[in-house]
Amino acid sequence: MQDHLHRLFATAEVFDASDIHLTCGEPAYFRVGGRLAPAKDEPLNEEEITAVLRPTMSDAKWEHYQKRGYVDYAFETECDVNGEMKTVRYRMHLYRSRGSITGALRRIKTAMLDFEALRLPPIYEKATTLRPKGIVIVGGETGSGKSTTLACMLDYINARKPKHIVTIEDPIEYVLPNKQAKINQRELGEDFIDFPDALRAVVREDPDVILIGELRDSETVRAAIAAAETGHLVLTSLHTATAPEAISRILYFFPPHEEMGVRQNLSSTLIAVMNQMLLPTLKEAQEQGVPSRVPATEVLINTSVVREYLRDPEHDDDLATILSNPKTSSLGSSHDFNFSLKNLFEKNWVGRDVLVGASMKPEQLEMQFRGVNM
Repeated sequence: MQDHLHRLFATAEVFDASDIHLTCGEPAYFRVGGRLAPAKDEPLNEEEITAVLRPTMSDAKWEHYQKRGYVDYAFETECDVNGEMKTVRYRMHLYRSRGSITGALRRIKTAMLDFEALRLPPIYEKATTLRPKGIVIVGGETGSGKSTTLACMLDYINARKPKHIVTIEDPIEYVLPNKQAKINQRELGEDFIDFPDALRAVVREDPDVILIGELRDSETVRAAIAAAETGHLVLTSLHTATAPEAISRILYFFPPHEEMGVRQNLSSTLIAVMNQMLLPTLKEAQEQGVPSRVPATEVLINTSVVREYLRDPEHDDDLATILSNPKTSSLGSSHDFNFSLKNLFEKNWVGRDVLVGASMKPEQLEMQFRGVNM
């Protein structure tokens, strides 16, 4: 069945699929350009899916799946793609669905892309050098490209600075070779027992830059703030739709009596919150070399005004106002999603209906399309 797995991987390469889904009683599904499509194969049964996936993991990972009903890990192999051997890497997530083994396989592009190739605005590159210490949060929903963006940021630093970079991941997605920097990547279950243990240890590993795969609870946030306060640049991700929501989500991790202290610490350590979503591009744009999906972004830079707002809960609603200010919005600074969506419209990269459907404030976006600032 490994031949079958390699055929799936080869198909994903040919069609530039981002994900492969394996479910009992169904053919494999591929996500291409944000849309799911079934393969022209016979449905797979549980024995076939098990035979495909079991060899991709260690005994410990298999035991974790059998005990918990899910498991995450990374898998790398070589497969034949149109007569050429190519290295492919996947973030594998196995889980049970209606009692049967199911797989969600996220394709990781092994060739590192830069900010321009990813079509990210200039502020993403600038954020890695705004301050030597602090926290940069990349936010977005599942499948929005957060891991790719963080890897791009690390690679940017890696290529330019003789720093020590330590990552804490679950699992390691992009394998980063040393360039100017020295990199140590640590994976849950392989290199450390749990995130709290790894976070306590990381500042003793002489890092300059720390990647925390995700802000998942109060302990992770505390560790990120402590690392930033002691002179480290911390890059991390958070599952939120907008930049202001990222602040609310962080505060939600803590009981009310701790909120003001967290606000104070966050106001002094935060560098930027950078949210993104991936949108399918027009066929005409793809014919001109634009990728099949491009990011729309929302960026909140921690300026002196934002710092004051972060400290005061009375100003929480004003963060969104800062982002939508037409006088200060810029792809090189703070901006809201509508500013970015309008930019994609002007470039004729994404269809109008898609842009309006993606907007949190579609009525305002429609007005901006007509040249009226709200």
